[in-house]
Amino acid sequence: MSSFNKKLILIFSLPGLTFLILFSTIPALMAFSISFYKISFFEESQFTGLTNFIRLWKDKYFHYSLINSLIYLLVTPVLAFISLSLSMLVKELKSTQQIFKTIYFIPVVTPIVISGIIWRYIFNEDTGLMNYIFNSLFNSKIHWLSGYPENVFSVMILTIWRGFGYYLIIFFAGLMAISKEIEEAAILDGAGFFKRMFYIIIPQLKPTLTLVFVLSGTAAIKLFTELYILIPGAPLSHKTLVYYLYVQAFERFDLSYGSTIGIMVFLLTLGFSFINIKLIEREK
Repeated sequence: MSSFNKKLILIFSLPGLTFLILFSTIPALMAFSISFYKISFFEESQFTGLTNFIRLWKDKYFHYSLINSLIYLLVTPVLAFISLSLSMLVKELKSTQQIFKTIYFIPVVTPIVISGIIWRYIFNEDTGLMNYIFNSLFNSKIHWLSGYPENVFSVMILTIWRGFGYYLIIFFAGLMAISKEIEEAAILDGAGFFKRMFYIIIPQLKPTLTLVFVLSGTAAIKLFTELYILIPGAPLSHKTLVYYLYVQAFERFDLSYGSTIGIMVFLLTLGFSFINIKLIEREK
């Protein structure tokens, strides 16, 4: 690569790098430094060392929110399975393919506030559609919004509904990149659907699977808006890490402790992404 091309790449990269440094790297470093202080709006900040991390270790609500965040990661394989299955079905369609892709993508572009309000009506424990169905079939009701862990699963259902169309498009692009000649050769050799799935399609989709798992997993760990809209009155022990961060930093104005929780969210996201990438690399 010539020096001119390197300079050109650098010039075009500068705007993106500038925004990354200003709005991501610098705030992250500031949050890390704040976690070692006691920040007050009315008094001078005091260096406290590892006090916030020790407090975090002893905080039962942090443990509850961490467990809920790990439970919430179950949406990742479910999203991948639903999105991949539907993308394979859509791929087989011809004349109506574009129509179905559009229909499945509608939840993705629906504002989260509207989605949350709609699903609150669906999950309403007295007049909601879900309990109407359960009461008709089993003569019982489920506490979708007030019970635990039912309310966590309610938020998971909302997340899956909103996200499967996005990952469907990603899987669809990956499926279209698979060589048709390989599939046709497998069919001629007598390979059935499941053999083609496990020996041709999934191995060819490993990079796409990695992308979907990393994107959906990090989004699940950073969940906030769905909880805020769907179960705002639930106890802190029913919430996830980012919601607990919000409560500490912006409701209780404990910015230093909120920053400490943010560091834990970052480490959890980093660890989850690293494990997914390494597992796929090992299989290769």
